[in-house]
Amino acid sequence: MDKVDTYQPINQEKETTKEAFFKEIALGGPSLVAMIRLPDLEILFVNNQFGRYLGYTNADIEMAGGLKFTELFEEYLIDRLLYQLDSCKENSTASSQYVIYQLKGKNGHVAPFYLYAAPLSNDTDEHLYHLVLHPEISRWSVPFTSFNSRELFLEHFNSESFGTFEWLIDVDKVFWSVGVYRIYEVDDISEQINNEYAASFIHPDDRAKVAMEMKKALTSGEDITVEFRIITARKNIKVVNTILMAIRNKEGNPIKFAGSIKDVTDQRQIEHDLKNKVEELNHSNKELEEFAYVASHDMQEPLRKITTFSDRLSEKYRDVLTGDGLMYLSRMNASAGNMRTLINDLLEFSRISKTGQPFEKVNLDMILRQVKTDLELTIEETGTVIKSQQLPAVDAVSTQMKQLFTNLITNAIKFHKPDVSPVINIEASLLSESEKQRHELEINTDYYKIQISDNGIGFESEYATRIFQVFQRLHGRSEYPGTGIGLAICKKILEYHRGIIFAENIPETGARFTIILPNRQEQKAGKI
Repeated sequence: MDKVDTYQPINQEKETTKEAFFKEIALGGPSLVAMIRLPDLEILFVNNQFGRYLGYTNADIEMAGGLKFTELFEEYLIDRLLYQLDSCKENSTASSQYVIYQLKGKNGHVAPFYLYAAPLSNDTDEHLYHLVLHPEISRWSVPFTSFNSRELFLEHFNSESFGTFEWLIDVDKVFWSVGVYRIYEVDDISEQINNEYAASFIHPDDRAKVAMEMKKALTSGEDITVEFRIITARKNIKVVNTILMAIRNKEGNPIKFAGSIKDVTDQRQIEHDLKNKVEELNHSNKELEEFAYVASHDMQEPLRKITTFSDRLSEKYRDVLTGDGLMYLSRMNASAGNMRTLINDLLEFSRISKTGQPFEKVNLDMILRQVKTDLELTIEETGTVIKSQQLPAVDAVSTQMKQLFTNLITNAIKFHKPDVSPVINIEASLLSESEKQRHELEINTDYYKIQISDNGIGFESEYATRIFQVFQRLHGRSEYPGTGIGLAICKKILEYHRGIIFAENIPETGARFTIILPNRQEQKAGKI
């Protein structure tokens, strides 16, 4: 434990005031303590911790014939300290707020300190202030700008692209943290800065916007966030995001601006590139959809001719054609039928995002009844059993919901196990908050989860995503007929409705398809 010095007044005439001060503050306390006097900021008293950290004791000060606190930091920060002292004299709550200074010790070493200040009451005309300092020992490079709490500071100061600033309006002094110098690429951190110099970095096209936001901060009294471009000292263009706040005195007059700056150049560039890629992808998808629509539509006419002439050939020459000839004609008719089915599926796929039908409240129970009626013959022939809970009503395009359920139920019937009648279970529930987070859906939107499970042959789990791609088939056409577009249509319908669909293989049981649909659609059809 350090030895506590015997208190020795610097001179006798100051003894009364300093004795009162000494009674309040122990010489060996944990904080650095000093008493200073305006207007020259002369140090009248320091405690042992002050001497331990900064090297100046009361004896050193008396031997040197006095020491001014301004000798401990750069001259351009004098206005900053005077402003702090004046603030805590006018407003008692200001004494609980700190400012961070880089202070130079007797040995020339510079280190950051939190500095709190409060005026001392005395019976003389002297303007005395009590200073309490705490060393800043965090791993962050800390600026001298003030914050209400260290936690608030560390919350914001989490990267090298962040800085803080203050502009003292009356004296037109601007103070930047090290981070701002780094963002603006200004090498001389001792540069005395005023508002004109700081504003000179703002891109000419953005100056009017920044001026308008500063005016808004003055009139509204609220924190303002503004994003603008700067041209750095090295002539690089950057994008910065600034939070700005106007500080007022007790009369309500603005006395300073304080805020933070974050370099978001890389982030905005990534967003810009991503936006361009999305636009390119959307354009490419649109072209592909238009191509599929036009190609499928144009193929209808030659296909009709092939079908017509093959039918005539079959009717007129059935008795003449035998053996291979009859077999070739039969295969041609079958291929024409497959082509017609494929074209119709492609047209259906391309029409999904072109529909002009508005979203309306659709009762999915009614949709299911319609689908069961349409598939009545198939259900009867295969002995299919469909069990369903009550389904919700959602904002949707009715025809697309019918297409969705038709495709999924047809799919479940088609891929049943040999000699086993298909059993299809349909369940519905409201999506939970945790499920919304897991699927990265909007938390404030209600979603319904509809699961369609079957007892069919299932599929290998590795193909759970592939089966939703166009023309992807896991089985030969001779085993299970179809074009390989049905599930791709389902996926596109769900995307159009801002929902999702995915499939799971349930070992030794079958497949389960999960549909997630929002309860309400905010946008009109064709605008998503």
